[in-house]
Amino acid sequence: MKTGQIRVAGLQIAQVEGNRQANIEAAIGMIESVEPHDIYVLPELSSSGYSPRVFQALDELAEELEGSSYDAFSEIARKKGCCICYSFPRRVERNQFTICTAVVDSRGELAAFYDKWHVCSTGDCCEKDYFTAGRGPLGTFEVKGAKVGLAICYDIRFPEMIRKLALEQDIVLVLHPGGWPKDECFFSWHTFVQTRAMENQIYIMSTNWAGLDNGRSVFCPPFVDGRSRTIETLDDSPGVLSGVVDLRYLEDVREKYPYRSDRSEFY
Repeated sequence: MKTGQIRVAGLQIAQVEGNRQANIEAAIGMIESVEPHDIYVLPELSSSGYSPRVFQALDELAEELEGSSYDAFSEIARKKGCCICYSFPRRVERNQFTICTAVVDSRGELAAFYDKWHVCSTGDCCEKDYFTAGRGPLGTFEVKGAKVGLAICYDIRFPEMIRKLALEQDIVLVLHPGGWPKDECFFSWHTFVQTRAMENQIYIMSTNWAGLDNGRSVFCPPFVDGRSRTIETLDDSPGVLSGVVDLRYLEDVREKYPYRSDRSEFY
């Protein structure tokens, strides 16, 4: 039986569109201002900002995998002895970009990265006009002997992807950076997070930018009963959402509610 706890912090920062240095400094300032956590999770495109204006400047703002963002977060992760999950526009070829999320570990090394599989153009989003869908593998890494998976924003609406992480990689937690605007799709975001967490019996930390048109980062446990176990959220302001991944409780949930082991052989 797995035991122990992983402390994870969702960082809801206010974006400065197109200003990598300002966004990274805001993230590092928030990391240094809060109590220690094992993992810190930033929003989607946390280094560049998320907007059509940013997308139109990808030639300038896109980075290599071990670029400016990696350098900055690697240093602070090593200093704090933690993992940091951040996101940036990645240049994969000339005039070709993906939305990437990466994790640096407590040694300051690249522990995992993932190029977003599902590029969104619903609601107010227009990613398909600027980004290509990732074609690489899913990203996972280990913290305290437990596996953690990566997903980005729109990915949460596709059950096959999170199921693949849950069953093939045996993850206990998904880090889910998002850039959710308050359009017609915003209302159902938390519903999808709760569904993915409960059906796969995992924890999910799902972040967003701060601001009147964003906000509401959410942390969801592997079972929600509306009483002792509920989702936790932030409002629209900059802030930190602190969650605890309790590995013993996770084992208890999987034993008491055997959604995974009761799956039919006929699927």
